[in-house]
Amino acid sequence: MTMKPLQKLHTRLPFGEFSKNRAIHFPLISGFISSISQVVLLRELMIEVNGNEIIFSFFLSIWLFLVALGTYLNQIIKFKKNNRKTNYLIILILIVITPLQFLFIHFLTAKLILISGMIINIPTVILIAFLTLFPGCLLIGFLFPLNCSLFSNLRNPVHKVYILECFGMILGGIYFFLFIIFFRNFSLMVLMNFISIFYLWIYEREIKLLIIAIFILILLLFSNSIFLKNYASRFIPQKLISSQDSPSGRFDVTALEQQQNYFWDGTLIGNSENQNYAEEMVNFALLQHPEPKNILLIGGLLNGFPEEFNKENSLEQIDYLEMEKNIIDYYQENYQQENRKLKANFIKQNPIKYLRKNPEKYDLIYVSFPDPSSIFLNRFYTSEFLNLLKNHLVNEKSVTLITVSNSANFLLPELAELNSILNKTFTEVFEKTVIIPAKKCIYAGSSGNYISNDPDTLKQRMFRRNKVGNWFNSALINDVCNNFRINDLQRRISQYDSEINSNLNPRAYLLSILFWAKHLNISLSKGVNFLKNNKIILLFGILIFLFIIPYFSKKISGNTVNFKQNFNIFSISFIAIISELILIYLIQINFGFVYYVISILTMTFMLGLSLGFIISDKIEIQISRLFLIFLFLLFILFLILNAAIPLLIIFIFNTFIAVLEGLILSKNLSEINNIETAKKGTFFYFLDTLGATCGGFILGIFLLPFFSIREIIGFLMMILIMNFIISLKFWNFSVDQFSAEILSVPVFRKPLKRL
Repeated sequence: MTMKPLQKLHTRLPFGEFSKNRAIHFPLISGFISSISQVVLLRELMIEVNGNEIIFSFFLSIWLFLVALGTYLNQIIKFKKNNRKTNYLIILILIVITPLQFLFIHFLTAKLILISGMIINIPTVILIAFLTLFPGCLLIGFLFPLNCSLFSNLRNPVHKVYILECFGMILGGIYFFLFIIFFRNFSLMVLMNFISIFYLWIYEREIKLLIIAIFILILLLFSNSIFLKNYASRFIPQKLISSQDSPSGRFDVTALEQQQNYFWDGTLIGNSENQNYAEEMVNFALLQHPEPKNILLIGGLLNGFPEEFNKENSLEQIDYLEMEKNIIDYYQENYQQENRKLKANFIKQNPIKYLRKNPEKYDLIYVSFPDPSSIFLNRFYTSEFLNLLKNHLVNEKSVTLITVSNSANFLLPELAELNSILNKTFTEVFEKTVIIPAKKCIYAGSSGNYISNDPDTLKQRMFRRNKVGNWFNSALINDVCNNFRINDLQRRISQYDSEINSNLNPRAYLLSILFWAKHLNISLSKGVNFLKNNKIILLFGILIFLFIIPYFSKKISGNTVNFKQNFNIFSISFIAIISELILIYLIQINFGFVYYVISILTMTFMLGLSLGFIISDKIEIQISRLFLIFLFLLFILFLILNAAIPLLIIFIFNTFIAVLEGLILSKNLSEINNIETAKKGTFFYFLDTLGATCGGFILGIFLLPFFSIREIIGFLMMILIMNFIISLKFWNFSVDQFSAEILSVPVFRKPLKRL
């Protein structure tokens, strides 16, 4: 009998005799489902709770923790010999529950919060994530030891199952990248289930699988309607009238009576009844230039800003720059009458990419974004971005304006410090700066002296240029720019010794988070101030934690694995996940949050990880030297952080980091298997996942808010040095042995011999 096509493909894969086993499809399907579910479910959770990078790191940690928990539970629950049927049943359950998990997110949130777009408290965020992710993640973790047990009669089964899962995750990344353009997230998951069931049917040849596959295919036809009906519950009592997914995010439009509200990835960005706000913010901006002809507007399209700018008599052209094409498309389709009157050029492009490549210069540049509550948004409030804007000004009269939150009569300490950071950053870049405390604080920067927040000067300009409107008038200018209010604002923000906000040192990001926490009545200020002033204690505490977990893991594993191996496995997974998240943040900084790019990053990471396992037996190299190579790689990244790193270089770094992690894990796993049975070697998977769990959690909660990205990389390099020393048998070395080990490393040999 001839071999099936898929089996022929498998025999060409580098798994040796393992590829001949009919159960090969179990780990492949597990990895495939895990890869797609992680990207889709975590993104949907982020939209549902208006999350930032801290929340993303937290969600990722919950995901990884539940997978680790599932792996550990498998060691407690004992099965009878035929695990193949158990695997088969768990895979079927996993296929069934993944789309239900997706729908459960919106159902659960609708039950736990009252108004869409409101800030959700932390316990609710944790509850939503935990309840949503619990069943699927537990099963994914539970499957790994079962898959290993199916091949326990082969050499290094844990290595091979790990590689197969990685290959499944790579296939999931490719699938996601290809189909995200054509399908919504829920439809992606339904199609994923069809592919998984059909693939399972090819091997099992059971008629019930074919029936399930046909049922899922029919469900796919109605999946979009099912999603919209379920998703609309998020906005009650508002009515969802439009929802558009794109590779970069989701744009939603809701209606409540006569008002339309606009949401971007779950965050309210504007509404149709905002004429007074637009009139105030735009006219204060226009009075900062004597005769603006060319204007660049970044953000604010759906707040009525283009119409207000279009009333300027001197205006010749306004370029509206927006990264999300669905926002521009919606505006052009629904505001056709206003659109025809506009002297506007709509540009669908990443603002930073456009400004780097386009030589166009402007009299006035106006940036209107939400506060820097994420690294993605923080990049529009940095010294790098302001310098980029400055390079696009025509002359010394040209002006750049950026807005940030304000409070009417009393500036909360967190908001005052946020404004202080932005003021410090502005004054670093521009020769002349002023602040106008309107509904949002307007920061104006220029090389000349024309800009002003003096009320008499602004009123004279308003009358001379006929800028009096229904809302914008002398009374408003007196109220906003009176001496008491201006001086009080300056006094409050000048009391802070603020740092400059930059891409690699996102200080404004931390203050936005504290302001966000204040809304939730969370008292973080004392703890945050202590950690800000005692960074060394924080780092020392993290290092102690990194030693404690492997020590207790050694106890759990029955003292059959030594501390060095546990520490290597746990810490390298800890370092690798933080490194990958830092690369994601660099993508956000340089290219914006294009979340399908993150799927490619995950795919290249899994490719590198599996490659590390595959070549491990073929490369004779000590683990200590692998840590040195990893250290050198992070050092190169440390040096080039300030450069505009091309996307390809980021992917190459990501792949090399994954290869090194795969090599280190594989070699430690080989040492474990020399001590233990292969079945007990699955404990390594638990420790590996636990290390990644802790890495995501510690990065989001403790490192990212308090340290620059450069400092975080430096901290990872320090941990790698510790790994290098421990790998040299630090715990039981003699001076002669230590010297011999050090001298065996080429990079140290000559300098130390000279000494």
